[in-house]
Amino acid sequence: MRPYGLVLAGGGAKGAYQIGAWKAMREIGVEIEMIAGVSIGAINGALIAQGDYDRTVELWSSIEVKDGIQMEAQLKSPENLFSFSNLPQIFHEIIKNGGVDVTPARNLVAEYVDEEKVRKSGVPLGLVTFQVSSLKPVELFVEEMQEGLLVDYLMLSARFPGLHNQSPDGAKYLDGGIYDNAPVRMLRQRGINRFIVVDISNMKGIGHKDDLSCADIIYIRPNDPKELGESFEFDKSMTEKRMLMGYLDAKKAFGFLRGQNYYFQPKEYKLMQKKYGYKAVSELEILAAQYGVERLTVYTHHKFMRALLSAEETAEAERKEVSENPILKVAKPILEKASEEIVKKIRKPRKYAKLSEAGAALELFRSARKRTAIPKAED
Repeated sequence: MRPYGLVLAGGGAKGAYQIGAWKAMREIGVEIEMIAGVSIGAINGALIAQGDYDRTVELWSSIEVKDGIQMEAQLKSPENLFSFSNLPQIFHEIIKNGGVDVTPARNLVAEYVDEEKVRKSGVPLGLVTFQVSSLKPVELFVEEMQEGLLVDYLMLSARFPGLHNQSPDGAKYLDGGIYDNAPVRMLRQRGINRFIVVDISNMKGIGHKDDLSCADIIYIRPNDPKELGESFEFDKSMTEKRMLMGYLDAKKAFGFLRGQNYYFQPKEYKLMQKKYGYKAVSELEILAAQYGVERLTVYTHHKFMRALLSAEETAEAERKEVSENPILKVAKPILEKASEEIVKKIRKPRKYAKLSEAGAALELFRSARKRTAIPKAED
């Protein structure tokens, strides 16, 4: 397989998604010849360049907000630095100290990023930050930096507003994502025309240009970026979810899995399309999302259809329970005038789109299931 240039977008805690994608790329055998990253993407880029996957997973699996900051008082919401309840403390730190002290985060990056390994890896690493005083981006590759300053520049690339600003030259910097959160152009300028872009944010930056003419490009990104949560939400269960999502999306991007919003073995997906039709399979995925069918798993034909039937039966039972509730019948005129938030609290049944071909496919599967008694173990 010919090598690729790797572009890693910024997005804070959502960067765990990129490590999941890296796991999939390692399994597939993807070769990376150059990396450009921004913010957490730059830090992940350094970890990927030095090639120590196990240590990287160790870092991401254990990191919490408290490991990266130093504050006088304990955060009211310790899992999400910039949550609303923490804002008074953050404003206090900005006024008193110029921002939240991220010295622990720098020390953590220095512990896991080995500058010598990065320089000797043979995989050039570039990053982007933004200098406030000149209002200009700073785009640098490691070989252009003075030795010993890689960690400093990684931290400058990830300098989110509200965090304390320290730099080797005394100038003030901001997160490179402000200028270009997916720096494809940095690699194009070095002659790279085959890219993998692992995108974890809708933000592109004021100076971003896709610059994709005559390029072979693979995008790895979530179906819905909101699923990745908040940028400063370092919850361990959320980290695991992000890594799994990145892994599955990367497998899908390279053709090892199929599906639009869900994940299927390729032969199973083709079987479903042949059996029910292309439109019906698309509708089945939409219906599964509406019913809340578990998304982050690899489905076979039978496993997916059984999960969908089970979710449909549960939803139907809930609708019946609500419609037969005498209290809700009496309260109906009041409910119609109530705010949406109040209506949600008393469990107004959800509205589902009418998907005719999906319904026909479910009925076909239901009938076949009754005739052949498909065992649950047949996945």
